[in-house]
Amino acid sequence: MPPSANISLSDVRKQYVQLNPVNAVSNGVYSPGSGIPLIKFDISSSDAPMFLQGDDLRINGKITCANVANTGNNFVDNFCGRFASMVDTVTISSKRLNQVIERVNNYWRIVPSVVSSLHGNEDINTVLAHEGGHHETNFLTRHEVVANDGTKGKSFSSRLYTGCLNSGQMLDLSNAGMGGLVIEILLKPNVSYVFGADAAAAPASTFQVSDLTLTCPLYHHSAQSAPPQQTFAFNSLSTVFQTINSSTSVVALTPGLRQVSAIFANFMNTAEIGNQNFNSSRLGNIGQVRALRYSINGALVPLQYRLLTNEQDNDALAPAGSVYRGRCMIDRNYIEAVNINRWSETGRTALAWNNWNSGVVNRSQTQNNDGTDQGTAEGIGILYDAYGTGIDFSQQVFSFELEASGTDLDGTAAKAQGCYMCFLNKNQIVMSAQGIELMR
Repeated sequence: MPPSANISLSDVRKQYVQLNPVNAVSNGVYSPGSGIPLIKFDISSSDAPMFLQGDDLRINGKITCANVANTGNNFVDNFCGRFASMVDTVTISSKRLNQVIERVNNYWRIVPSVVSSLHGNEDINTVLAHEGGHHETNFLTRHEVVANDGTKGKSFSSRLYTGCLNSGQMLDLSNAGMGGLVIEILLKPNVSYVFGADAAAAPASTFQVSDLTLTCPLYHHSAQSAPPQQTFAFNSLSTVFQTINSSTSVVALTPGLRQVSAIFANFMNTAEIGNQNFNSSRLGNIGQVRALRYSINGALVPLQYRLLTNEQDNDALAPAGSVYRGRCMIDRNYIEAVNINRWSETGRTALAWNNWNSGVVNRSQTQNNDGTDQGTAEGIGILYDAYGTGIDFSQQVFSFELEASGTDLDGTAAKAQGCYMCFLNKNQIVMSAQGIELMR
């Protein structure tokens, strides 16, 4: 909704504008292989009040792959989708002041957690499939990759998963507000997009994106009808990478953030990172987890107890030699963290008992790393504060301790896990005619 409930609708005019990249190239093609991996859009400011509806903003275009075949093992991650799988970083800045508002690194690790945790397969197979090419299984993405082959390409019209664009508030783009926006999208290397045994075989698969536009929903007001927006609040997404490789692993750090609402993390084998045979966006299963605890400065906070599982005890119930994953309490807190809301407010989710894409039965540590088997959608997380000012980690130490089977995390490089953590931190922007102040 527009920022003031007292605004007369007769003074409001909604407009959809479509923008081309400002760093346009002659052939309109962007790709990591061509040396043009950065896509940049400018959304202009206005003297009169003008507001952007961020959650309705869409980036549109066409992705074309090379060296893929219908009969081969060529996939993109189903939860990440064909658009987000190619994105490394999204940066949003104030155009007038050239000040970064939010930078989302490891975008390709955040999106699959959000999509799988907060959307059921009904959403993924319908609305999200039409947006960013998200699908229930990797097998469906293989057909899309083939459609991308050669010169045909496959279109997309995707939202951008950033905090400031999905805050529930409109962004004031007037000169008294943000002064316009600059959106920059950095593409990933070819080796991290299409994956699978055939994608990695020479000649390896590559991708490019073209026909790019940005659809911006704008609300225009007369100068007398809407006061300038003075504050804007949102949860930024800040990522950190760590590794764990022992049966009792502790990750501890001082995030340097003042208002942390929640933290979530996902995992994959470090040996697979940068290897085109394997899925770089896979939400991997750590192995058999025994316990998980969260601490601040060494004290158990906010849960005064460990989250326990009986995965090892129940392993005999699963098919021989496989893993039976049963971590209900861990999953509950993970979904709360991604949603930044209480469990009672959780809607659909793809995390399920025995779905093909994200079940719990017969899921090993490297399950579906090459795209040819049943999938996983694992993660951990903790919600600190859904409604208040969050936890001050500017000087305090956040840590989690994870206990797992010694056969899964045995201290060797082959089974070491890369941990991608996302800190959701409350930010507030104070705007005036003199500029903006970002308080993190």
